[in-house]
Amino acid sequence: MAVGFLCSRLLLSIGTISLITNAFIQGNLKERFQQFISDKLSIGISCLFLLPFISGLWSSDKQEWVSIMQDKLPLLLLPFALISQKGIERKQLLWFKLFWIGLMFGGSVWSAVQYAAELQYFNNAYQFSQTIPTPAANDHIRFSMGIVIALLFWLKIEEWKAIASKLFITTIRVAVLWLTIYLHILGAKTGLLGLYVVVLPLLILQLYKSGKQKAAAVALAAVLFLPLLSYALLPTFRVRVHYVLFEQVNWNAQEFAGRFSDANRWTSIQSGWYLFKQNWLGGVGYGDIKTQAGVWYASHASEVAITEQFLPLNQWMMSGSGAGILAVLLFTAVAFMPLFLEKWKHHKQALAFVLFMNLVFLYESTIDDQFGVFLYCFFILYWNCTINLEKNELLKCNPSPL
Repeated sequence: MAVGFLCSRLLLSIGTISLITNAFIQGNLKERFQQFISDKLSIGISCLFLLPFISGLWSSDKQEWVSIMQDKLPLLLLPFALISQKGIERKQLLWFKLFWIGLMFGGSVWSAVQYAAELQYFNNAYQFSQTIPTPAANDHIRFSMGIVIALLFWLKIEEWKAIASKLFITTIRVAVLWLTIYLHILGAKTGLLGLYVVVLPLLILQLYKSGKQKAAAVALAAVLFLPLLSYALLPTFRVRVHYVLFEQVNWNAQEFAGRFSDANRWTSIQSGWYLFKQNWLGGVGYGDIKTQAGVWYASHASEVAITEQFLPLNQWMMSGSGAGILAVLLFTAVAFMPLFLEKWKHHKQALAFVLFMNLVFLYESTIDDQFGVFLYCFFILYWNCTINLEKNELLKCNPSPL
């Protein structure tokens, strides 16, 4: 699944199917089911599939509905598949974290090589809101989200103190430093949001609470200085800043109508709000969101090109326009549930992941595409699985370090 995220949608699907199949062919189905129904978060995530699925009853475009449901299917089945993983030890969880960090590092190096090969072209392309090539089917937003997850994994590794080799931990820290630099080279606003709002504040907090006040002060100074340094040294970051500022100044100018990505994103949210208000009880049906949004664009935002007429890029508006008020309330409950679960409260990195995803949900309909479903569903369940194992004392408090 992890490799498929970077390289192949087909491999990601095969990995997901394999993981789900593995859960059903084990001999402890009754025990697994009992654990599943006792875990509120797992049930909640599975329920995120049900209302969009039921909306197929009043969706006219069944083909579009089926396509969306295929992407959403892991929401229904992965919670059951990941609820119980017998025999898992902290060392195995550690290796997965290292593997994910390594994948993100390798993918970012490949991306940077593409940039270096055509430096001038991409520096100019950033003036038109284009970005350098990335893995994950060139989806720079989803790839940057994967990097933020890798940085949160690193913070967990540092907290565990599970790596004894100084050379090994230094290598990981160098890789993390590169990923931080790469996020500025890429200039993806989602990745930078996660870095500055979630990862770096958590790093400072961890350093301070571990008694490293001087290191925390240095990290705080670096957080304040890093954007200025990136602006001075990295052309892509500098052009991205100028583009965003230009976009904000000319947001409402008629000659630029329909040409800014953020403005079109906001327009998509307005379309979702309109559809929700008109169909607040049950929505228009997930199969008809695209068609009904197109009707709204034709009458309210005809200047936006068809290729820029996005589905509502807000998870609440997407849920409401597709399946109505119950879908909005259910999604809200699930999105914020980990923040109120007793067993989650001591796991800072897991809560930071929840915060990051909830911020992204404000301007992305993340759980309505294959990559987004994987990043949210798999990783929140991964954190939940880890927390459950620690709670049940299946992980030793002082594991042997690598």
